[in-house]
Amino acid sequence: MVGPSIIFYLFFAIPYIFLMYWLVKQDKRKYVWGLIVVTIIAVLGVYVSQKASKNAIQNYRQHQIDAREQEAEMQQDSLKN
Repeated sequence: MVGPSIIFYLFFAIPYIFLMYWLVKQDKRKYVWGLIVVTIIAVLGVYVSQKASKNAIQNYRQHQIDAREQEAEMQQDSLKN
């Protein structure tokens, strides 16, 4: 699965976005700037989460490759003995 998990969205991203928009609406004088800042923070949060997910998947795939190589070496060693 590439991308943020559903848990991240349900417990962190969605409540954070709703809370920040609600707080920004409370301040009528800085409404536009507040919305811009909150939107940028939300977009950056999703981007960072996706980047971290891709890195985790790449690390997992590399771990699988390394494990297969070690297993092949162990089989070769056991055949020699």
